[in-house]
Amino acid sequence: MNWRALLLAFPYDSGPVYQETMAGRLPVEPFNTYSNILFLCIVIYYSLKVYKDYNNHRFLAWSIPVLFLGFIGGTVYHATRSHDIWMYMDWLPIVLLCLAVSVYYTIKLKMTRKSRTTLILVVLFLVFGIRMLPLPRGLETSIGYIATAIGLLLPLVTYFYTTKLHNWGYVLLAFLSFGFAIGFRILDGFYYIIPMGTHWLWHVFGALSVFFLIKYIYKDKLPVQQAGLEIKPNKPLKEEV
Repeated sequence: MNWRALLLAFPYDSGPVYQETMAGRLPVEPFNTYSNILFLCIVIYYSLKVYKDYNNHRFLAWSIPVLFLGFIGGTVYHATRSHDIWMYMDWLPIVLLCLAVSVYYTIKLKMTRKSRTTLILVVLFLVFGIRMLPLPRGLETSIGYIATAIGLLLPLVTYFYTTKLHNWGYVLLAFLSFGFAIGFRILDGFYYIIPMGTHWLWHVFGALSVFFLIKYIYKDKLPVQQAGLEIKPNKPLKEEV
């Protein structure tokens, strides 16, 4: 077996070479691998809360297994860099979850059918269409994540406004965490800051962002039940025929 040829062909997927990537060891990217454990912690934490009240949190009940799939893909991807299937399992579940959250809150908005359809089409373009454009080399994935976040932001913030900014702290923390996360993701490919690179910090702050976003979704129905608060949404507009 030609070991030299195998090493030169490394990594064996079409993903980028991170600052921490090193052939011949397992895990290939230790910090990038172990930082994924935070997503497993989130899955366990919210599973214990959501599945005991399944009827009130069906959206999260269906979302948590998808997040777990992303944890498996991301962990194996960074640990082995062995196949494209792990790379797609790393990022595709997150993108699909962002799309699901966008559609979920778009449906909850009180708006005309035409406006709702337009918003969903805009979200679809931001989540998938942007990735098909000729983007700067080395920044394609990061730009795709930013566009996905904007696609998530549009219906969420609109819904957030209709609830009189209730639980605003969780939304703010989610997007601040994402801002730090995407910054560290971009820095890994351009600047040497620490020996293991900064991609693992993308995982850390990304996990924080996911935690706070799920917290907002989880508490979205709880204020009326637990605190006796009444949130009056905007009056529904007349549906267009």
